[in-house]
Amino acid sequence: MDNLVGDHVGLIHLVSGILALIFGGLVLLLKKGTLLHKRIGYVYVVSMVILLISSFGIYRLFGKFGVFHYLSLVSTFSLGAGMLPMFKKDRTPKDIEIHFKRTYWSVVGLFAAFAAESFVRIPKFGGFWSAVAWSFVVVFITCFVAFLKMRPVWSKKFGRNRTDNPLSVGSVN
Repeated sequence: MDNLVGDHVGLIHLVSGILALIFGGLVLLLKKGTLLHKRIGYVYVVSMVILLISSFGIYRLFGKFGVFHYLSLVSTFSLGAGMLPMFKKDRTPKDIEIHFKRTYWSVVGLFAAFAAESFVRIPKFGGFWSAVAWSFVVVFITCFVAFLKMRPVWSKKFGRNRTDNPLSVGSVN
């Protein structure tokens, strides 16, 4: 078990990561703009914040600030940029689109990190950096293709192209 979590920070990181994976996946699958979406979304955000903070306390791999810490900074930006529009009093359809894009990629980054963490633990998978690179590439390409394919559907469903959008300006959320 020490090899999996290392210490208390690693355990916090693991638990918050599992919660973020579960709630991040749910927030992508569930209907947008509902009270359930918001509540699950906030659980995702809180678990991601804990995950990201704990990531800066883990130095077992390099012994210093490394590439995964930089990726945590990118993830922090993505999550923050996705949530900022949701704190505005008068949200525009553009705010909703920004929220969707940034949080989508936040969850995708989490899935890619999970894939990388999983594949590096498989013996003889091709080496550490190879496993990390391929898992990131496969997850990001798959999710990018899904994003391109589904974006028109999602935009029509809850994006800028709808005048009856329940998430548009003046709606009660």
